[in-house]
Amino acid sequence: MTDLNSTLSILRRAMKGERIGYNFYMEAAKRSADPAGAGTFRSLATAEEDHLRLIFVEHQSLSAGEGWVDPDEAMAREVEVDITKPLPWEEAEPPKTPFAETWAAYEVEAMAGDLAALEFGMDMEKKFYDMYKEAAAQTDDPLARRAYDFLLKEENKHYKILRDAYDYLSDNKHWWDDWEKPFFEG
Repeated sequence: MTDLNSTLSILRRAMKGERIGYNFYMEAAKRSADPAGAGTFRSLATAEEDHLRLIFVEHQSLSAGEGWVDPDEAMAREVEVDITKPLPWEEAEPPKTPFAETWAAYEVEAMAGDLAALEFGMDMEKKFYDMYKEAAAQTDDPLARRAYDFLLKEENKHYKILRDAYDYLSDNKHWWDDWEKPFFEG
């Protein structure tokens, strides 16, 4: 069982991670030369924004001493949070990017950039998954576990989408054919 400060710290790290993921996927969408690739990255960015909102609601509720919120209710709440900007407790980030190698691959060839972005995304999603899995193992609160389980399933789904896209792009040298687009694309 974790104490409130540890839980809030985990949620702050999670929000920062989801924000970084959003920014990464949006930038990958801008750099991808293929509309299917750009659409895949934009869809993942939208999902990261949804996750940030859920985590933000949980953080607000716990900070106010109100406990965990049912994840379905948390997802339905209207909240004011700008995913493109640091959150109030975060320091402004330096202009350097942790994605420099990924973006450099786009200088070589668009496909190389998309493959590098997919690999980076898989690594990022795995790290998020591991963080949520550890947090879920440390709680005995059923609503906390439901929130973490939801996020675990989402990160797993993202990883599979990225892995499938990577495998398809590697084998076929182009993004999805119209009949093979993932469900969120077509």
